[in-house]
Amino acid sequence: MTDCSKFLLISIDCWRCDAISRLNPSLLTPKFDVLTKDYALAERFFVTAPATRPSHTSLFTGLYPFEHGVFGQTYLKMFAGVSNLLQLMSENGFEVSGRSQRPEVFRFLDYESFIGPLDSEAREQTLASIEPTLRMFEDGGDARQLRFLHFWYAHGGYGLGGIDLKPTLRELIAAGREAEAVRYYHAAAVHVQEFLLVEILKRIDLSEWTVFIFGDHGEGLNSEIMSHGDMIHERVARVPLLAHIPKEGWTLPDRTLSMIDLFPTICELAGIETDYRGYGQSLLHPGEDKERWVLTELDSLFGVGFLHKGNLETEHRRVTSRLSIDGDQLPNNPDGVRQWALNNGEVLFRDDETNAQHLLRNVYTGEPLACDDAGPYREIYRQIIEGSAYGEQEEQQETAQEKQALEQRLKDLGYL
Repeated sequence: MTDCSKFLLISIDCWRCDAISRLNPSLLTPKFDVLTKDYALAERFFVTAPATRPSHTSLFTGLYPFEHGVFGQTYLKMFAGVSNLLQLMSENGFEVSGRSQRPEVFRFLDYESFIGPLDSEAREQTLASIEPTLRMFEDGGDARQLRFLHFWYAHGGYGLGGIDLKPTLRELIAAGREAEAVRYYHAAAVHVQEFLLVEILKRIDLSEWTVFIFGDHGEGLNSEIMSHGDMIHERVARVPLLAHIPKEGWTLPDRTLSMIDLFPTICELAGIETDYRGYGQSLLHPGEDKERWVLTELDSLFGVGFLHKGNLETEHRRVTSRLSIDGDQLPNNPDGVRQWALNNGEVLFRDDETNAQHLLRNVYTGEPLACDDAGPYREIYRQIIEGSAYGEQEEQQETAQEKQALEQRLKDLGYL
């Protein structure tokens, strides 16, 4: 197989499966649809976490959160010694750059230096011009390159800042008017696809470029879950993936897919040899795996939010562990949870370690399913944890509270 030399990764924050016209024909994105008509759509694609930082870290490492160390959005650092795609590509002679409408969300992570603003001249990146991005593609020419783009506009708020909306989205949801609330979200998703991505995709020669367009997680906006980070939910864990690989006869594998699959896929396409031993499966290899279960994790036990002044103005040297600044641990989050979920493309099993409750439901409809015995699912989870080639990373737990959290996790799994 001839190596590919041009890669484009496009992440749409909070992209739900009902925010793409192929799965929701009422969504009007005609230009985007024309430009992506030959892309493969994965309908069984799952993220590893319902939060931007751990999800993207899985994208760039091919590892689950328990393997790369960013268990949740408020975790400050990755485990040491974890390879990331942007660094690997750069070391192998690729021009590598990332542009984001919220670049500060990647602060303190190992790949942070590769990701800058969409437009360095704009004070508000969601209002930034995409001209600098277009020039980046023009200037790249025939160079071997990897470009990463991250669009935040469809994130919570959905462009409503400065609008005195009454009733609020939360009040609409509480009143049972979910469809009205979701209109604002859909409008933001249309804006990203039809008015931003279209201008970029026009300039992409599909005979040369490998392109992946995906959600880093979905969104809530219903009576059960308002925000994506509240819990693991089918509308949050399952997201769209549009994929184009310029290889004759290539099709998406007929199996459940995970965000961790993109790392080994890109490394193989680029001809980069790694010591990767994760659970990710390259999309270049066909075949059915009806028994594949993929993992989604949520940990919001420490700190409250990440994008606040304290974190964004903290010097890197002051981050002394994954949960500590100047040696002081982040405060406990009284509303925090620790959950994990297994998805096989048909059902979602969720286990909540904070309240010992579990559920099983249809991943497409949300219909609850009977689950009197959680044992088989917990055994699958145990095998994933126990079978990881990166188990030694857990030894990097650096504080008493982190060690306590790990010990509790092992107790929940039945190891202790």
